[in-house]
Amino acid sequence: MTPTSAAPASGYLTTGQAASLIGSTSNYVRELIHAGHLDAIDIGTGDRPRFRVAAESIDKFKTARAVTPSQKEAA
Repeated sequence: MTPTSAAPASGYLTTGQAASLIGSTSNYVRELIHAGHLDAIDIGTGDRPRFRVAAESIDKFKTARAVTPSQKEAA
């Protein structure tokens, strides 16, 4: 029998998938989770966490950190 994942079916990404979306590494995504910058759930059953990042959280993260030109630079 194949073990089933405890992760919800949709709306969540692995740390690797999240890292690809923000142009970073899985380790940095874990740091962002621990710092409270990304919403995630821990589906790990042992001592080591296995995070799944809320896809909506990635969008919020990218929007909050987007660089926009000032009015002076745009002119």
